[in-house]
Amino acid sequence: MRSSTAMSSRSASTSDRVSWLIRDGDVLAAIEDPRQGWQRTLQGALLLSRPMVVHTLREPVSLDVAWCGPADPDGDQPGLQVRRIAALPPRRLARPHLRPGALLVAPGGTFERWRLQVGDRLEVRGG
Repeated sequence: MRSSTAMSSRSASTSDRVSWLIRDGDVLAAIEDPRQGWQRTLQGALLLSRPMVVHTLREPVSLDVAWCGPADPDGDQPGLQVRRIAALPPRRLARPHLRPGALLVAPGGTFERWRLQVGDRLEVRGG
């Protein structure tokens, strides 16, 4: 009998490189590698750090997108602060992210389930 906590072969093969998205000590999701064809298989979250545009132009899926800036503008403390949140319907283009910080991307409906709000402080651990 398999344990309900058994890892999938996908997560087991990358377990030594997993990073976690954390808010107030609670793990929200595993951070996925954006180079792994995530558009169709996104299960956790993506953190995109360079200037980036997210779209669903060729995909019939919706995404949640959060624009995040440094939690501490002076750089004394690590982490990100959520500045803006939007739901990106299928076949749409999100505003580009050009400022310091990152874009947080997750499957549609995820931010509501996480109760993610503007002003939340996030950190990434592991990996």
